Amino acid sequence: MKLKLLLSSLLLGTTLFAGQFDVEVNQVQRAQAAKDHLSSADFMLNKAYKKVVSVLDANGKKELKTAQRAWIKFRDASAKVASSRYAGGSIAGLIRLQSLIEITNDRTAQLTKLHLDLTTN
Repeated sequence: MKLKLLLSSLLLGTTLFAGQFDVEVNQVQRAQAAKDHLSSADFMLNKAYKKVVSVLDANGKKELKTAQRAWIKFRDASAKVASSRYAGGSIAGLIRLQSLIEITNDRTAQLTKLHLDLTTN
């Protein structure tokens, strides 16, 4: 939650307070923070994916792989749509990254729930 709040601050605000100092955040720093957040989201997604794969049979693994490839196309297209309103603007890239983060986090939750369903029933 704190990381999401921080990212929101980075995306929407121009000044963050770090201790007693005001820190100006520029577009490049915002983009880097969003990229770092996306890397963390991807890491968690891959961890959840591997957990599900570890409990599936060969057919289930094949089906999950197919589903995951389709999901990647969906994720990328959805992020493109989300940022298309801002095409040509400096915020477009940040909107795209934020969309990728949100969709990735949603998929991680789905995979985590699937793993729980498969291992507790």
